Amino acid sequence: MSRFNSAGKMEEDLPKARFSKENLKDAFFIFSFIKPYRTKFLIGLIFLALTSGLSLLFPTILGDLINIAVHAKPSKYFGSSLKTVFTVLGILIFTTSLLALFRIKWFAEVGEKSVADIRIKLYEKIITLPVDFFYQNRVGELISRISNDLSQIQDTISTIFSNVIRQTIILIGGVTYVLLTFPDLALWFLSVVPLIIAFAFYFGKKIKDNARKTQDALAQTSIVLEESLQGISSVKSFTNETFEIARYAKGLKGVVSLAIRNAGFRGAFAGTVMFLMFGAITLVLWVGLTKVQQGLMEIGTLNKFVFFSMFIAGSLAGFAENYTQLQKSIGATQRVKEILKENSEVILKEALNSEKPVFETSLQFNNVSFVYPSRLEQTIINHLNLTLEKGKQIAIVGPSGMGKSTIASMLLKFYEPTQGSIELDGKNINDIDTTAYRKLFAFVPQEILLFGGSIKENIAYGKPGAKDDEVILAAQTANAHEFITSFTEGYETMVGDRGVKLSGGQRQRIALARAVLKNPEILILDEATSSLDSQSELLVQDALDKLLVNRTSIVIAHRLSTIKNADLIVVLDNGNIAEKGTHSELMAIADGIYRNYYTIQAMEKHLEITS
Repeated sequence: MSRFNSAGKMEEDLPKARFSKENLKDAFFIFSFIKPYRTKFLIGLIFLALTSGLSLLFPTILGDLINIAVHAKPSKYFGSSLKTVFTVLGILIFTTSLLALFRIKWFAEVGEKSVADIRIKLYEKIITLPVDFFYQNRVGELISRISNDLSQIQDTISTIFSNVIRQTIILIGGVTYVLLTFPDLALWFLSVVPLIIAFAFYFGKKIKDNARKTQDALAQTSIVLEESLQGISSVKSFTNETFEIARYAKGLKGVVSLAIRNAGFRGAFAGTVMFLMFGAITLVLWVGLTKVQQGLMEIGTLNKFVFFSMFIAGSLAGFAENYTQLQKSIGATQRVKEILKENSEVILKEALNSEKPVFETSLQFNNVSFVYPSRLEQTIINHLNLTLEKGKQIAIVGPSGMGKSTIASMLLKFYEPTQGSIELDGKNINDIDTTAYRKLFAFVPQEILLFGGSIKENIAYGKPGAKDDEVILAAQTANAHEFITSFTEGYETMVGDRGVKLSGGQRQRIALARAVLKNPEILILDEATSSLDSQSELLVQDALDKLLVNRTSIVIAHRLSTIKNADLIVVLDNGNIAEKGTHSELMAIADGIYRNYYTIQAMEKHLEITS
């Protein structure tokens, strides 16, 4: 898909929204979601055709009324009784209104339900895309696609499409009638139509291009809003409220400027259409009234033509507005399709029935190298060979940026190795269903993200549908039960957005309880205690000790005192394994990297205790 640039705007390789064969495919793509609701949609179309056709009777009936009242000329269809004509007119008004009521309601229902289906489909696609996709695309922009773009598409299904059909029926019916009945007057009036069509295409392109820029600018403001609110603690700690307000206001001013520019184009187009249409109607009135004065035409007959002209003019003016809306919808549809065309790493239908593979002996890195696509000049992992044996604990240590977390990401299939392979019992993990493979793991990152529900819901995320007893047992194992029950609402306590109502140590223990509940074959811990205070670290470490017993685990550690009992400690340096062995083996290496790290941390710990 076309990625967003660093400013959060769409790159220029997005397809342009012009009416073409491809755009017809876009239209069919959107209307494919109407299929489950096609009965109401088709009945709505029938009602739409009926109301549009019946509305064309109004000019004829009104013209006959005037001729009966002024010239005593009987109507061809209704005779000379005003009562009869008014009765027919009343029935027509009631019938048209009733049909319009159901048509509007059903189109709105179809629009709401079908776009809800598209939203679900789009969300399904987004959430099943690989992690790398989210590193390249900003979340605020993706949210804008689900909200703003699909709202535009919903308007098309609910309103714009029906308006176009109604205007088409009225336009074709009205033009046909006036050409057959008033050929001389019709030619004067319809002479402006080619000009209107030409202006529609000219202004339509301008409006479409500008609308696209407006949508992208609006998406950019969504990004600013999302980032500032998610990072509210940073905003406030740096007292940058004014800066963020200015940043958001600047983005909105850009949106307003583009929207006003677009309104200028629409206004110019609408003004041009009004000038041409009313000019043509004025010309027709001059010609028609001259005929009335000469006795060549009744005033009611002229009014028929004028009424039909107003219907036709209204339809043409409506086409102008709906044309611009369709242009915007086409652009929105293309952006949605761009995401839907992405390759998912998880196929949901297959994932539902997937069973985790049997882990018998080992996970093995075979000559694995890795380079981030955005940093091709820097090798993160360089020809790594490493075996993770079942039931063993491997600890990975080293300075920041040396590839520790990258190893965890590759194990979880967030990234594929640039070179080499990772094998589960001799089978390349790329040949194993991703969902099934990940069922082997539980991952506890350094930065814990809790969902904005209750503590119980967050723990149960490790095993959806878990019973209360299971949740409590997991919390007890993770040393979380005591602090949870100290809250008034206990396990039903709401944690707030991203878990902001809990301390770092509490969030960490909730995450561990989640992992305990999943009971994984392999546990990955990414610096699970590095940001905790001493008391929290002791509680978390005690929970970890319980969790790691007889469990295959890979621990990325900053505090070396926490991994002394690991079966194997791997020291990374510049993407290579610099040292490996047990704690005692590594401490025996004179001037060894691990020994130096450990000695420095021990001194720091001693100073902390004695100070």
